[in-house]
Amino acid sequence: MAMPEFSIRTQPVARCPLCRGGERAERIRVSGPLGFEARFVECAGCGMVYMDPAPDEETLAAFYRDIYTRPEFRAADGHMHQDPRQEFVHAFPVQESHMDEIEKHKSAPGRLLDAGCAYGGLLLEAALRGWEAAGVEPSEDAARFCRDSLGLNVKQAGLLDADLPEGAFDVIVMLEVIEHVPQPVRALRRAARLAAPGALLYLSCPNAQSAAARILGDKWIGWKPPTHLQFFGYGTMRQLLERTGWRPLRVFSGGGYPGQIRALAQRTD
Repeated sequence: MAMPEFSIRTQPVARCPLCRGGERAERIRVSGPLGFEARFVECAGCGMVYMDPAPDEETLAAFYRDIYTRPEFRAADGHMHQDPRQEFVHAFPVQESHMDEIEKHKSAPGRLLDAGCAYGGLLLEAALRGWEAAGVEPSEDAARFCRDSLGLNVKQAGLLDADLPEGAFDVIVMLEVIEHVPQPVRALRRAARLAAPGALLYLSCPNAQSAAARILGDKWIGWKPPTHLQFFGYGTMRQLLERTGWRPLRVFSGGGYPGQIRALAQRTD
C-alpha cells in the first residue's frame, strides 16, 4: 500500500515544553513515515527530550483527522495491526490490567474520563466494572466507533477544547497521550481542573531516558515521528505532575513495550 501524500509544516520550539529553558543539545535524529526526519533535543535544565522543530498545531490536527488511523500509515509506523479495531481486541487483557491498577487506589466505581481514549478499550472495561465512563478522542473515526459500535459516551475533541464539567471526575486516564500534546503542562492543568477533590490521574508514555531508548538508538519503538513530540522520564514526569496540580504517588516502568513509563498521581487540594 502506498503512503498518502501529506505535507508536514514545522515550527521551531524555542523553549523546553516543561521548564521553559532555552539551552539544549541534539540527542538523535530519527526518520519516520511520510519522509519526515525528526530532530530530538535534550533540555540542559531539566533533561526532558523533545522534538525541535516540531509540526505546528494545524498540521497535527489535520494529520490526526486524515492520516493517523489509515492502514498505510499504521503499517509504516510499526503497528501490529493495520486495522485499529483488531488492535483494540488484542489489547483487551492490557486494559484489564490498567483497571486493576486504578482500582488498587480507587476501589469504588465513580466517574472516569479517558482523555485520548482511541477505540475505547479501557472505557469499555471500566463500564463493565460499573464505572460511569466518558471519553474524549480527536480522531473522528475512533470517536464514532466508540459511540456507534460500543455505545460509549465519547466526544470527538481534544482535552484542551472539550466541553467537560470541572471538578467532576474521580479518575482521569491518559494512556500514551501526553507525548502527542503540544502543550503538556497546559493539558495536565486542565485535567486537574476537571478532577474532583482527591481524584486519581493515571498516565503512560515513552521514556526517552530509558535503557531501551539509549541502547536501540533510532530503532527504539518510542520515537514515532511526527506524532511523538516530547518524552518524560522518572524525574521529568514528577516535575510535570508537581507543576500542574498533581501529587505523584507512583512513577514506575510500564512494561507495555521497552521503555514505557507509567505514573499515578492524586489531585492536590
